Amino acid sequence: MSARPATGTPTAAERYADLTFDRMPSAVPTGVPLDPPQWVRVPGATEWIRRLPAPGADPLVDWSPAPTEAALTGVGSPGRVEAGVPLDLPALAALLSFGAGVSCAEFGPQSSWRHHRVAPSARCIFPCSVWIVGWGAEGSEPDVCRYHPEHQQLRSQAPFKHRRWTRIHCAVTAAPGVTGTHYGDYAYRLVCQEAGLLAGSLLLAARTLGLRARTVPDHSPYDIDQLLCLDGRRECSLAVIALSGTVTDAVFPAPDLEGPRVRRPCPAFAELGALSSAAHHEFARTRPRRGPADGGQENPAAPAALPRPAPARLPWQRLRAARDSGDPGFVPAPQPVDADTLERLCGAALTTAFPGVWRGLPALSLLSARRDVPGADCGLFRHDEPAARHDHDQPAARPGSLPPAWQLLTADAVTPFLRRCQMVASTNAHQAPATVFIVVDLAAWLRHDAARAYGDLHLRTGEAALRLLMAASAEGLAARVHNGFLTGPVREVCGPGRWIAPFAVILSRRRPSARYRFVLEGGL
Repeated sequence: MSARPATGTPTAAERYADLTFDRMPSAVPTGVPLDPPQWVRVPGATEWIRRLPAPGADPLVDWSPAPTEAALTGVGSPGRVEAGVPLDLPALAALLSFGAGVSCAEFGPQSSWRHHRVAPSARCIFPCSVWIVGWGAEGSEPDVCRYHPEHQQLRSQAPFKHRRWTRIHCAVTAAPGVTGTHYGDYAYRLVCQEAGLLAGSLLLAARTLGLRARTVPDHSPYDIDQLLCLDGRRECSLAVIALSGTVTDAVFPAPDLEGPRVRRPCPAFAELGALSSAAHHEFARTRPRRGPADGGQENPAAPAALPRPAPARLPWQRLRAARDSGDPGFVPAPQPVDADTLERLCGAALTTAFPGVWRGLPALSLLSARRDVPGADCGLFRHDEPAARHDHDQPAARPGSLPPAWQLLTADAVTPFLRRCQMVASTNAHQAPATVFIVVDLAAWLRHDAARAYGDLHLRTGEAALRLLMAASAEGLAARVHNGFLTGPVREVCGPGRWIAPFAVILSRRRPSARYRFVLEGGL
């Protein structure tokens, strides 16, 4: 286990967490943001291009957790075998388009950012990328390519070796310097958040398409950097998952094309700040620590075991088109959010698409700040994953409901709490009918694996946040991820522990807006 040194000296990851949560106001820059670096052509250099087809189907979003390996194989579960689907070229193309593709282009006098994706990005800069590693014959070198969502293409700096892939890994990388042109040392927190949201989007898309996903425990981020030919100085790996279907057989019948090589110039990671660079160095040289039997039989006490309310199973394209973070200056609508809707949102956030991916990691909790929620008591309430609950005196959950919540604050105290949390008044959470904080005990994550704690907790909570955002879309809400919340008030109400809120999501009914959106399917 990675742990704090015997001298008690905090690790770089712990010191960076202290900077970006406890001392966040000192880490966030002020002033007008700089323009991020754009993609440019590399003179005289070429890349190899594989075009991906546009999605041929529009499946209903599947909010449920994937069945256990025993259920998939039928072991110990008579009659409970899930057919699944093959991971072929149409399924791979759909996965990338659904999970990481461009969702819409936006125009209008109230629009600040033109292109949008399912997974939000600070100021829509999108420093994170998805890479695909595809193997052909056993023992051969893999193909390595970056997904370009704007054109629904895979691009490789070397000619593709295989027309047929029988094993596929999907990696999420980040170029912190793209965001760091304005955010400096704070940029690493933003790219960790985005990597978690992007990984969560891919996992939800994989579940919806009937694919399987699992961790790759024998690879550290440094190993993935080596595989992708990244030096880790300007672009670094943060997550990798192995994808599969009943059969993995992605065949590319069309010839590959040759096109101009493009790159996004940005400062080296270390130039943004020594502390975030050191924190990532600790993370990059360690492999994931997961519980035993990763991807195998589920622990009955795992978070996926309890049935939860889920949003409607709507078509993915409809849900993606409905994703709305609101106007740049988020002003909540005055209409309420009813109790059943909020319960379905929290249920979606506390369920994971593939429980085995996070096996053994510390639990997360939700704080729901209810200001105007008809059908439920208002106040501040805490929902825990079942594994995190230790109060056996709490009443049992009714079938199909969330675990019973702890009331932390009464109705008259929730608005003052939100005001104390807000670093800047423009956050406006104190006017929203509901705000959901996704919180973790940082001390528990540091005890589990100090070196990986910062990256892993953002990946885990990022999936919960993405599911909450998509569930809000299913319920016709605008949902805004916001970082402008202070840690102190959250710790005061959560009790013992070193609690932090990696994500806070403000919820509101949609307001009329002079933002005009054009839905995109399969690239620009």
